[in-house]
Amino acid sequence: MLEIIKRLEHYAKVQPQSIALQIDDEIVNYENLYQKICDCTLNLPKFKLGSRVALLSDSPIVNITNYFVVLMMDGVPCFLDNKWSRDTIDKLIENYHIEYVTTAIGKFKRTTSFGTYEKYIIEQLKVDDLLHIGFTSGTTGLPKAYYRNEPSWIASYVENEKLIYNYEKALAAPGPLAHSLSLYTCIYALYSGRTFIGQRQFDAKQFISILNEQHSNIALFLVPTMLHQLLNVDTTITHIKSIFSSGAKLSESLFKTVSEQFNNANIIEFFGTSEASFITYNFNQTSPTNSVGQVFPNVSIKLEAQDNRKIGLLKVQSNMIYSGYVDVEVVQPHSWIETGDYAYIQNNQLYLVSRKSDRLIIGGKNIYPNVIEQQVKSLEGIEEAVVVGEPHRRFGEIAVLIYVGNQELDYTTLRRYLRQTLSRYEIPSKLIRVKELPFTNSGKVARNSVQTLYLEGAFKV
Repeated sequence: MLEIIKRLEHYAKVQPQSIALQIDDEIVNYENLYQKICDCTLNLPKFKLGSRVALLSDSPIVNITNYFVVLMMDGVPCFLDNKWSRDTIDKLIENYHIEYVTTAIGKFKRTTSFGTYEKYIIEQLKVDDLLHIGFTSGTTGLPKAYYRNEPSWIASYVENEKLIYNYEKALAAPGPLAHSLSLYTCIYALYSGRTFIGQRQFDAKQFISILNEQHSNIALFLVPTMLHQLLNVDTTITHIKSIFSSGAKLSESLFKTVSEQFNNANIIEFFGTSEASFITYNFNQTSPTNSVGQVFPNVSIKLEAQDNRKIGLLKVQSNMIYSGYVDVEVVQPHSWIETGDYAYIQNNQLYLVSRKSDRLIIGGKNIYPNVIEQQVKSLEGIEEAVVVGEPHRRFGEIAVLIYVGNQELDYTTLRRYLRQTLSRYEIPSKLIRVKELPFTNSGKVARNSVQTLYLEGAFKV
C-alpha cells in the first residue's frame, strides 16, 4: 500500500475533524474524505492491476477523491485537464491506452481504449510505487504523458519542508489539479496532515477572500502570472508566511512588489521541470541576479558538450526525478536526465542560458536568448521580455526583442547598455513593445507562440 493511503487512514483516526480539502466554499474533513474513498472501493469491481483511469470532472474534490479510489483499487490515475479540447482528450485516451474515464465520484466508464491493457502493462509494472500519470504542459503539439512515483515526491516533500519556517498548517495552490504544481501541493498537504486550499477556477479576488478567512499560517504555491493578479487585489494577509513560485523567474520589480504586499512571507523561487522535479531554489532572491538559484543538496548537475564559456547541456540526477515518459523505456531512480537547457554553474549557483530549442545562430555564433532577456528585464519598468529569431540572408538569423513595459526603450541607449556585457552579435536588431505576451499554463512566456505571431506580422516594429 502506498504511504499516502496509510497516512490518510491515520489522519482520519487521529484528526478526523481537521479540514483536508477546501475548494472555494466546499470543505471536506479527513474523516469524511477517507470514508468516501473507502465506500467507493467497496462498491466497485476491481480494475486489473495498473489499469489507467482518466480523471475528468470539473470538480477538484471529485477528482482528488477518485484519485485515491483508483489508487486503492490498484489502478493508475491520469489527470487530464477538462479545459483541453475534446479532440485533444480523445487523442490522449487513444495514444496512452486509457481504459476508463470518470467524471463523478465512484463512477467509471470504459473508453474506446478498453481492452488495450496488454499493450502497456509490462513496461508500466517496472515503475515501483507508481502514483499517477501526469502530462507536460508543452506549448505545441499534444501534451506528453509521464510516470510519477511516490518515492520521488516524498523526497521532494523532505526538501520542501526544509524551506518552511513558520509552521504553515495550510498549503494553497489556486491552479488546476491537472497542473503538476497544484497536484503536488495537494498531495503534499494531505501527506503531511495539512489543509489544501484550491479553486475550481482561478479568481484572484475570491482566492484572497478565502485566504483572509484562514486562522492558521499559509504557504502559497503558484506561478508568476497568478502572483501578478493577486497583487492587483488591495489586501494584506499577515498569515501568508511562505510563497513558493515556480515556472518562471521573478523579475526584480515583481519580487519587490510581492515583498512589500506580503511583507511577512518568505519568497522561494523554484526552478525545475515536470520530469526532473526541483533542481534549484532561490530564497528571498539571495542568489545572484541572473541565477535561477542554489542547487538542492540531493541534486547532482552535469553539463555536457561545454563550449569555451563552460556553457553546456544540463543533465540532472536526484531522487526526485520522474520515472520516464509513458510507453517509453522506464527511467530508473538516480538516472541522469536531460532538461533541454543550456546552462553553466558557479559556486553551486545555476545559470540558465537558453532552451536547446531556443538557441539562435547569428553569423555562425551561438546566441542564447535568455542571456539577453535577463539583461533587458533588469531595466526599470520592463515587465517581460522575449527574444526570437528572424531569418536573415547574410547572418542566417537576427535577434528581435519583444517586450512588455511601461516605457519605450530607445534603441541607441539599449544598445549601449547591452554592449557592457554582451557581444555585438547578441544585440537585438529590432525592438517591439507590446501590451501583453501569451503565457503557458505553467506561467512561462509561450515562446513558440510569440515566434509564430511575430513571423505572421501580428507584432509591428
